[in-house]
Amino acid sequence: MLIKLEVVMEFRQLRSFCKIVEHGSFTRAAEALRITQPALGLQIRNLEEELRVPLLVRHSRGVELTPEGTILLERAQVILGNVDQAVRAVGDCRTLEKGEIRLGLAPSMAAMMAISLARKANEKLKHVRFEFLEAPTPILADWVSEKRVDMAIACEGPLDPNIVREELLHEWLYLVQKPIAGEALIGPPIEFRELAAFPLAIADPMLTKLLYRKLVAAAETAGITLDIQNVLPSTDLVKTLVEEGHVATVMPYANVRRECQQGTLRVRKITGPTLTRNAYLLSHREASPNKAVRELIRLAVAEEIRDMPECATLSEFAL
Repeated sequence: MLIKLEVVMEFRQLRSFCKIVEHGSFTRAAEALRITQPALGLQIRNLEEELRVPLLVRHSRGVELTPEGTILLERAQVILGNVDQAVRAVGDCRTLEKGEIRLGLAPSMAAMMAISLARKANEKLKHVRFEFLEAPTPILADWVSEKRVDMAIACEGPLDPNIVREELLHEWLYLVQKPIAGEALIGPPIEFRELAAFPLAIADPMLTKLLYRKLVAAAETAGITLDIQNVLPSTDLVKTLVEEGHVATVMPYANVRRECQQGTLRVRKITGPTLTRNAYLLSHREASPNKAVRELIRLAVAEEIRDMPECATLSEFAL
């Protein structure tokens, strides 16, 4: 007897299934996917009904794969990887005609490379008009997901399942303080545990507390307590407070390069452990960035890192 099983499943269901396994719970997966738990649960129930097998078992510690779920996970990861590669290959083959590219930039990325990007765009893609829009990473992620920008160069943060993220560079974090008479504006490295001696203010434009949590976690590991007095939504306000000598802060060098060059702020690279913040190229899964644009971004990043080696290190994508 021949039994025919016809299954109609969506890539969205497979991505959701993989995300649940990655995070180990429906709650954390729903937060990462930016959908409600009931909606996520419905996707998985529909998938299980279509396949006619259970895929996940919920328990007090989270979720566990069934044998059938383990098989699907292996195949789903291959399928989704191939889909992403196919979209990117099509994007690489697409020829840029006269038009406009809307590129979002996180504030530190704008400070680091906006001028270089504009100059290289004018040199290499004269027939294309580039529009640069600056915004914090969560807003950039929303813009990419909604296709309001073609791509974005953003920092760490939550992602929408519609977004493809390519690692671009690693920014080192610095202690930023008021200049000290007779001391170099780019001072010697400072051990992380020495930060406990400084009153700190943290800039957090979207109040995500990502940097705050990174610092607190590192402090717990080091067995120290940091004196974080304020978490403020304005980078400029934090820099002003530091310039006036009220507090110190922790930022990537790109955020304060101008002030260091003007002599109003001083930086010291944090070591033991070295703290970094990653930057990414974001694009929509259905609209992979053109190869020429990706190359333009790679060249601009590489140029800035060569000119500013104390700022960051390149990831594989930008090499």
